[in-house]
Amino acid sequence: MIGCTGGDKNNGSTVTTSKIPSPEEILKQYSHADIFQLNGTVYQANIDWVDKRKLTKKTEISEITAISSNDLKRFQNEMANKLPKGTKIYSVNERDDILITEINGKIQKYLALFEG
Repeated sequence: MIGCTGGDKNNGSTVTTSKIPSPEEILKQYSHADIFQLNGTVYQANIDWVDKRKLTKKTEISEITAISSNDLKRFQNEMANKLPKGTKIYSVNERDDILITEINGKIQKYLALFEG
């Protein structure tokens, strides 16, 4: 993401960037976070405003293929820290930045994290 702030002597603005947070960064800040990574983006559960949204399951897009070890630098796509291996991941009709999982009939909502 790119944003502008004052201070550049050429045109009155400077460009700053922020990157997508890594699983390691998220878990350092929120040690109990429930996360998974898909297509380079980390998704996090238990976010109040997301949990309150009414969402409908659209399409199965992936599944959890591995559970993370203590080496968070090796966290990769289709890996989770709390979801069991084989958990299906679904898109939703209402938003592109929220995905859901379903385990034994229980739906969990996950928000894509774009800024650290």
